[in-house]
Order: sequence, then C-alpha cells, then structure tokens
Amino acid sequence: MKKSCFIHLSLLCNLFLWLNDAIATDAIYRYVDERGVINFTDRLPGQPQPSKKSAQASYDQMVASVRIYKFIDNEGTVHLADRQLDVRYRLIYDGNGTLQPLAGGNYPALDVMRRKFSDYADLVKSAAVETNVEAALLHAVIQVESAYNPRAVSPKGATGLMQLMPGTAQRYGVQDRTDAVENIYGGARYLRDLLEMFNNNMELALAGYNAGENAVKRYGYQIPPYRETKDYVKRVVSLYQAYQNEM
Repeated sequence: MKKSCFIHLSLLCNLFLWLNDAIATDAIYRYVDERGVINFTDRLPGQPQPSKKSAQASYDQMVASVRIYKFIDNEGTVHLADRQLDVRYRLIYDGNGTLQPLAGGNYPALDVMRRKFSDYADLVKSAAVETNVEAALLHAVIQVESAYNPRAVSPKGATGLMQLMPGTAQRYGVQDRTDAVENIYGGARYLRDLLEMFNNNMELALAGYNAGENAVKRYGYQIPPYRETKDYVKRVVSLYQAYQNEM
C-alpha cells in the first residue's frame, strides 16, 4: 500500500509562511524517517551551524523537491498529498523555488483555500460592514484560527471559526460558538474593540486577540514576547495582505 501525506489546510498555509521566514535565518534540512513521515529541521544533530551559502543551497534543494497535489472528494473534504496518488489529484505546487506571492498577488496556498473562502464571503462581508473591520482581516483571522472549520475546538477550549473563548463569547452575546453567524459577528466585534483600544495598530490588536489585551498592556503596549503570539501576528498579517489582493 502506498503511503500518502495528508496535510490540514491551515498547516499547509503555515508551512509556506514558515519557510519564507526560515530562509532569512537558518538552513532547512528535509528527511523522511522510517515511518515515511517528512520532517524539516534547521540543524543536523551534532553538526555546526551552516553558513548562509549552505543555508540557501539547502533551502533551494528542499523547495525544488516539494510537490503538493490536491483532490476534493464527494463530501467536500480536501486531500493533499506529496505525490499524485491517482488521476483525481491535481498539482497545485510544483517546487518552482519560490514561495513569494505569484503574479497577481496570489499565494500558492491560497488556491487551496479559495472554496472555503467563498463559502463564507457574504457573511464575512456583512460582518465587516457592520463592525468597520476589513473583510480581508477577518478572513485572515478565520483562516489562521480555524481554517474555516465552524466546529474547530482548541486544547484551551476556544471554539468556532474565530476561536472564541467562553468569556469572550459571553462578553459579545454569542450563545452558540459553533454557529457561523454568531461566531463571526462576535469575533469581528471583539477585533473592532481591540483595534480601537490600540489606536488601530493591527499588530497589537492581533496580539491582543491571541494572547489577550491585558498581556499587550502588561508588556508596555508591545507584542508580548511569546513565540506563539509573534508567529500568530506574522501569519495573520501575511494572509491579510494576500487576501487584500483577492478582493
């Protein structure tokens, strides 16, 4: 039986964004372990830190070897694989050596998201108009938070498209966090309040959405020094910029 590599949509997007960041710092090494799982690391165990030249070469080699194929089954589930398992799989990333936006401002990963983006486009637009928060920003938050899964639940208990915690949901009158309308409107109102709280500084508002507004205040109105929060802000801003070109 052939082994396949199925990747969650949000993880695929985050992989592209992470690779973009990693090239500026370290080499990226790729290996396949005995289970057939593809692994990425920035340093081989016991080896010295590679030079910038070797980092670029390692990155180029790794990217050139990546192929991503997509297939959507009859239930609407998206399957991603690192090889064409059968004729239903369509090549969506060909390892051409660039993870920057393509012509027209499109990201390779955005092609995968387009269907779910469209499913919620009208609802997001309506919430954006009511709350005066850009639709592109709402889409970016939804993608990073839940990959457009209205029933997504985090280990901490955040639920729904915009991953509302129970306290936040109560604060904004959301009774059913798995209801797309309630969740998006509640999350949009919270994001609007954060933008107002931090003088329309998008990065601070996003940091507050991820770590809580009190954490941003506690660290002197700066992004808290949490790796998760810093990565979250970076991912949402990158997607926001890409979604602006989609609208």
